[in-house]
Amino acid sequence: MTADLLRRKFQHRFDLLDTDGDGYICERDFTSLADQVIAGTGEGADARKVRALRDSKAHYWTSLRRLVTTDDSGRISREAFVTELTRSPDPKQISAMVRPSVEADLALADTNDDGVVDVGEFTRLYRALGVPQPQAEETFRTLDRDGDGELTLDEWLTAAMEFFTSADPKAPGNKILGHV
Repeated sequence: MTADLLRRKFQHRFDLLDTDGDGYICERDFTSLADQVIAGTGEGADARKVRALRDSKAHYWTSLRRLVTTDDSGRISREAFVTELTRSPDPKQISAMVRPSVEADLALADTNDDGVVDVGEFTRLYRALGVPQPQAEETFRTLDRDGDGELTLDEWLTAAMEFFTSADPKAPGNKILGHV
């Protein structure tokens, strides 16, 4: 069960990262993902947040290349991504990879700059990622562990880490990227 759940989660994550649908992920996919989020949220005017988002996606790609074998063209296949991450997701390496991305996502979603994200801000970001509003709202409620109507950086990071490292089928973080 452990490996099966992790494989399903990593297959889902790969499919979201493979923005051009060619069966591989490469640096261009991360650039496209950043462009999609920026366009979908309308945050082009805030150069600081846009730069942070772009930098975080570049960092994610660079970190991922340290965790997963690339082919001769510098791409990561779906099978390599899923198999190598399933073997032993190292929490320290995963945290170093996802933290800057989560921080940038939260900052971009946080339209009133209060350091937390409410359901409207979260849904706006997730809709830019292609997640339907009802599913985004459900994801928000799952990740808002204390039920206060806001997601903090710690709540979001906890969920991201659960997604990558937890084999518990009931872990709330399994839903951070929608339904697996």
